[in-house]
Amino acid sequence: MIRPIAIIMLLSLCLVVSAQDRNQINGSFTGLANEKIYLMRVSGENRTFVDTTHTDNTGAFSFSLDKTTNPVGMYIAINGPEKAVELIYNHEDITFTTTGFSGQDDIQIISSIENLIYYDYLFLKGMNLYKMDLLQPLVKNYPREDPFYKLITGQFRQLKEQLDQRVENIILENPNTLAAKYIKVDQPVIAPTGLTEEQENNYLKQHYFDQVDFNDTLLINSSFLTSKVVQYLSLSQYNANSQEKLEDNLLIAVDTVLNKAQANQAVYEFLVDFLIKGFEGIGFERGLEHIANSSRLEEFCENTERKERLGNKLEYIRKLALGQKAPSFSTVDLNGKPLSLDSIKANTTVLIFWASWCPHCDEVLPVLKTYYDQTTRQEFDVIAISVDESEQPLREAIKAGNYQWHNVGELKGWEGSVINTYGIAATPTLFILGKDHTILSKPIGKAKLSGDLKGLLEK
Repeated sequence: MIRPIAIIMLLSLCLVVSAQDRNQINGSFTGLANEKIYLMRVSGENRTFVDTTHTDNTGAFSFSLDKTTNPVGMYIAINGPEKAVELIYNHEDITFTTTGFSGQDDIQIISSIENLIYYDYLFLKGMNLYKMDLLQPLVKNYPREDPFYKLITGQFRQLKEQLDQRVENIILENPNTLAAKYIKVDQPVIAPTGLTEEQENNYLKQHYFDQVDFNDTLLINSSFLTSKVVQYLSLSQYNANSQEKLEDNLLIAVDTVLNKAQANQAVYEFLVDFLIKGFEGIGFERGLEHIANSSRLEEFCENTERKERLGNKLEYIRKLALGQKAPSFSTVDLNGKPLSLDSIKANTTVLIFWASWCPHCDEVLPVLKTYYDQTTRQEFDVIAISVDESEQPLREAIKAGNYQWHNVGELKGWEGSVINTYGIAATPTLFILGKDHTILSKPIGKAKLSGDLKGLLEK
């Protein structure tokens, strides 16, 4: 029989071990009494839910993190839009308070070496960049022969050197911190004064990734790498006097990014995934096709889950590229009538993948209905494939919108056969097809859809 004292000692030991496996995030949002707070993990532009809690009457709250299940990286404590605090988590307790959300000076880190370093840097960075932005027009436009020009450029360089020196000291004095890794990547790239716009753009392109270690997988657990990539891609706008020239510049920039990312498979997969989602969001088909056709995923040896998923995604991009024939399919409509893509003989056909619960679908469906009602079926036809799982809300949505076109509902969610044939992962997804079912456009949003249909149907 175990004595009571032994049981107490055993329980105490378990509590100590349990406490050692956890970290506390203690925060205080002034003015947010009895509000819900979410803790989110950051990876590029993705936010993954970790935990939720409520503030007390004073705005204080606490999260307890299991070290074994929560990776180090960037996290966000968030109440809502514009009410969030970034935190670097590296297996240490964090305590902070904030009186507002308008700037880094509203946030006070009470304990956490990582975040003391990070917010000290953010304060100096914000202040110096603000002053440099004020000086920038004078640096570019003030007469260079005037003595005041020397004072302006001297002050500009001093602010830059002060920030550069702070970053250098942080890296030297805190080499094993996440803050040092992230700050090194985040450090602003600023061209020397006295350059022409073209020279400045070329300088930035040449040096933008000087401080980025593409072999460091810890950058995946933050938004610093993706932010840097977006800033680099924005340099492509310089001297792009046409849409075609801008796209050409972007493709060159994408190649630069992915060539550097080949240093590490995980980083390469991460950035390919990021670029694909970004280009899908803005409808940049040339970019998607370029990535799909130039991908070097297969050169990496490790068969990761992300690699397999990306491989499938890139195959769909190639298969569904503009100019390709839309994959044929045979199914039945909601009335049980056989339907195949090959049976549609209209000059222009739209395939729309939608759902009764999709708010963005409600924006584009009326556009389709307007053109559908104003044309003949020889001119224009629509096949609407739903990802709904329940028949009743689907039929109610069709009735409410008076959608009399071909309505397909396999009622298998994202696992329907036509859904899988087209690799659909979001609604609405649209394809505009020509008479021979060649893919002519994949519009995003009602303005693009309306413009494309108007151009095709009014020829």
